[in-house]
Amino acid sequence: MIKLMLLLMALMLLSAMGACAAADAEPAGPAKYVAELAAGETNKLKTFTPTVTSKADRFKRHVPMVYVTTPWDAGKAMQVEVPEYVHGWAVGDRRKGFLFAGRSLEVAERIGGVRHKSLEAPAWRKLDGGGLALDTPLAGGLTVRFRVVPHDRLLEVRFGLTNQGEKAIRRAWAQLCFKGVGVPALAERHPTSSHMLSGGKLVSWDGAGQDLTWLAKERHEKRPGQFRRSCFFLAEVGSGKIRGRFRDGRNPVLTLGRKIDVPAIAKADANKARTAIVYSPSGVRGFYNVLQPCFHVDPHLGDVPPKTTRWTQTYVVFLEGDLEAFMKQLSAAHRKAGKAAARKTKK
Repeated sequence: MIKLMLLLMALMLLSAMGACAAADAEPAGPAKYVAELAAGETNKLKTFTPTVTSKADRFKRHVPMVYVTTPWDAGKAMQVEVPEYVHGWAVGDRRKGFLFAGRSLEVAERIGGVRHKSLEAPAWRKLDGGGLALDTPLAGGLTVRFRVVPHDRLLEVRFGLTNQGEKAIRRAWAQLCFKGVGVPALAERHPTSSHMLSGGKLVSWDGAGQDLTWLAKERHEKRPGQFRRSCFFLAEVGSGKIRGRFRDGRNPVLTLGRKIDVPAIAKADANKARTAIVYSPSGVRGFYNVLQPCFHVDPHLGDVPPKTTRWTQTYVVFLEGDLEAFMKQLSAAHRKAGKAAARKTKK
């Protein structure tokens, strides 16, 4: 009887260890519904796999930049800051700042500081299949992890955080900055070149009746297609009403006066015929900055307990076709996946 009890206990322990390993395991690839949508009938784009490369920026102010080719403009590349910053804090830590900065420590210190300094210089390594990987150990037993992996008509960016410390990390998330300026089809800076789905309809930043004429005075005098400073646009994900706000400070901020259905933002050409869609299932807001122009839906890990690793994914879908139809399909698939994850958590 004692032997049987010991055997059962051992099996339970192994099962628990297996469950933990599965929960903490790095994703093996994009979610099935994302890959199917990218290759579905709505997307008229022919088979295309982006090329992913990395190089240090000339000012050496960032983690070596990632460049992703697009199917347009003779293979011109989007620049991606992976990451711009990693946010979060350890339990009991009252200091402000970042867990990790993709930008230089000088820049990070000037705008808030970094709590967990890198123990070695961040460096990308090549993966089989054309991807890139970054694993940077930090003080305090943390390691930030990123993977940039190309697929057919799709880019996958994985963000992971390993916490080998003694304290939980709260509300961890990463800024992933996708910049369209290097690709003529995606280079228009005005915010009405980006689109979201709200109430089942495609909207831009004037979609709740906001007056965007104030942007005219921000145009660069010598380069009218550009802007003099950052102007930020935010759209919260979810349901219910939200009050649109405009704050004209050092860098103007406009909040869309309606929530968006799915954590995705599309950057398009003038005819919405060619589009790059950033989608993060764990995202809580869409973000746009006219200066770059950059478009985000930043991935959120939530809390990361001690002795665990958490992962989340962000995607870029390259689309040619009906943008509104695609966004509706993505919204439906996102809701379905969320309900399935909720049922799995309850079990």
